[in-house]
Amino acid sequence: MKKLISTILILAMLLPAAALSDLPDISGLSFDELVQLREQINLAIWNSEEWQEVTVPIGVWKVGEDIPAGEWTLRSAGKGKYGSSYVVYCDRIKESGLEGDLLNSRIYQSVIILGDDNEDDDEPRSVNITISKGMYLIIDDGPVIFTPYTGKPDLGFK
Repeated sequence: MKKLISTILILAMLLPAAALSDLPDISGLSFDELVQLREQINLAIWNSEEWQEVTVPIGVWKVGEDIPAGEWTLRSAGKGKYGSSYVVYCDRIKESGLEGDLLNSRIYQSVIILGDDNEDDDEPRSVNITISKGMYLIIDDGPVIFTPYTGKPDLGFK
């Protein structure tokens, strides 16, 4: 009986190793090649049908590199009665790299998105946005949840 249990345990340990043997060996890749591979993997994951949503933290993000271009529904992940997110979509950022360049941008849009727990009713709880490659998204105040845009709701008109 002990031999049977030992054999089963050994086989159980070998099965995951056999499954990983089909993966490419990346140990010889340079840092830059690994970063490029990570970007390609992220885009493949974002474009897969199984992917549903991702929370993007506060920061300055370049569309097409950090966030895939396309149509998105954005919701605030901010918590509490004052939770919200401030989002800027623009084509230029200041030299500091920390904020959008309002004066020199051809496109500059901003919106406050309220979190689900926020007690205010003056701002939206979600926004739909189409973002293009090469543009910037600047997220401040609280993280934002990105969900693939599924289209306008049916209003029931005949």
